[in-house]
Amino acid sequence: MLGTPSGQPTTLHIYNFGGIFSNRKIIKAEDKITTLYFMQNARSSLHWTFDLHADGPGGPLLCRAQSSYNGPPLMGEVKHGPATLSMTTVRKPVKMERKRGAFNGTVFFEGPDQKEYRWQTTARLFSVMMECLDAEGAVIATYRVTSLSMTKDGVLIVQPSGKFMLDLLVATSLAMRTPNN
Repeated sequence: MLGTPSGQPTTLHIYNFGGIFSNRKIIKAEDKITTLYFMQNARSSLHWTFDLHADGPGGPLLCRAQSSYNGPPLMGEVKHGPATLSMTTVRKPVKMERKRGAFNGTVFFEGPDQKEYRWQTTARLFSVMMECLDAEGAVIATYRVTSLSMTKDGVLIVQPSGKFMLDLLVATSLAMRTPNN
């Protein structure tokens, strides 16, 4: 897949298209030239959505994602539900949600193999990293956020064990990087 041997990780470079405050991202291959994905984000005061396309803005739609209600409480307590990803290759929506007791920014989702995966965020001084782990704790993918860059958002490295769900890992990592998730 993507011209890499099956035993090698796949590296994707994520760029903010149109500047740091842009609502679009371009995901490029390891060569930093080939465009593999394009994301268009829309935000309101209540929720966010994004569309993920293969190959570029005119490419086929791979995923439509939407957060739950993220606004202020209107009438009593507001329960923030999961973000929902509608993948074109998966027949049921993929829900990304925090579970009870997961206060560290960990978000869980189910893969196409019906197994549970989780994105876990680690923040240090001047660096943020997210790791996608399987149920046994093995690293499936890593997203290193680029600090102090106006155009590059980060690097997603997918291990060979996660390549079967590359589109889903791209979509879930972008959902994790979308504000108010």
